[in-house]
Amino acid sequence: MDVTFGPYETYNDEIFGYKAAFEAYINVRDDKETARLAFLGNHLQDIESNLPEDPQVRNSKLGALAPIRVVNEVFAAGDGAHAVQTAAYNLPNDDKVVQQKGSKRVMLKNVQEAKFKATLVPISKIVLTASAQKDLSFDLFFTHIVAHELCHGLGPHQIKINGRDTNPRMELKEQYSALEEAKADVTGLFALQFLMTQADNGRLDAPIAHGPEAERQLYTTYLASSFRTMRFGLQDAHARGQAMQFNYFLDKGAFTSNSDGTFSVEVAKMKDAVRELDHELLTLEATGDYAGAKKWMDQLGSVRPEVQHALARLKSVPTDIAPVYAILNVPR
Repeated sequence: MDVTFGPYETYNDEIFGYKAAFEAYINVRDDKETARLAFLGNHLQDIESNLPEDPQVRNSKLGALAPIRVVNEVFAAGDGAHAVQTAAYNLPNDDKVVQQKGSKRVMLKNVQEAKFKATLVPISKIVLTASAQKDLSFDLFFTHIVAHELCHGLGPHQIKINGRDTNPRMELKEQYSALEEAKADVTGLFALQFLMTQADNGRLDAPIAHGPEAERQLYTTYLASSFRTMRFGLQDAHARGQAMQFNYFLDKGAFTSNSDGTFSVEVAKMKDAVRELDHELLTLEATGDYAGAKKWMDQLGSVRPEVQHALARLKSVPTDIAPVYAILNVPR
């Protein structure tokens, strides 16, 4: 079993984003899948050391990192069962604890499979071109969520502002949650692209898909999944961070809006845009730049007309899953 219980997430505090709510999860471990994905955790220092940020703020020695744990959820309660269902979590959120002890990364595989089948596949049939729908990949959807959770632990955590010790969460206030979720998304894409390139060049024996086809599947699945997240509404930190990413990639030509209302990915432009956006987000956190973060999110954290039209066409698709936890009478 794998059990999590405590006051961790602050998404519902819309004043400063400081106050946490209690949540609980009861899960059953999947040790086979955990062993396969341990590869990602074993290469976090390589990724950290190559992040597109000022080398002076890179962490040359990451804190002790608990192994990735893949589980199947049996029961969730409190904030863990509130609104959008959690697909993964990376806890605790206390930056000092993360720095000294690392954090626990838990992937709820059965929840992710349910979301993929019930929401992402139907969404892809509406927002992707017919030729791109074959590139939807659960394996890369799942792997990117793993990378997202791992990348919460990368980048700036303890920073100095005018000689004062602090952290990005305290400095960026209500802007932090959306910005941090976006940072984890984009750094996750950067991390997977970095590992894929290393594998393509023969410098890494990776148990993850790589090569041009895998790259296309990664970014196409991410594009379709963007609509899944934006449907949660801009009051949700994940959705607002996702809208910001989507608009940035549109502006860079990495995403294209087609005349029939579908969207496409330009893989070559996507690689460059991911690196550039990751640099921007990591820099905002490293400098604790509240004014810069607010301006950035005000400019890009909205739903544009072409995206709104696509979202309106998704009304027949469920926004999210709603698990029912049944208690069975099992003979002793």
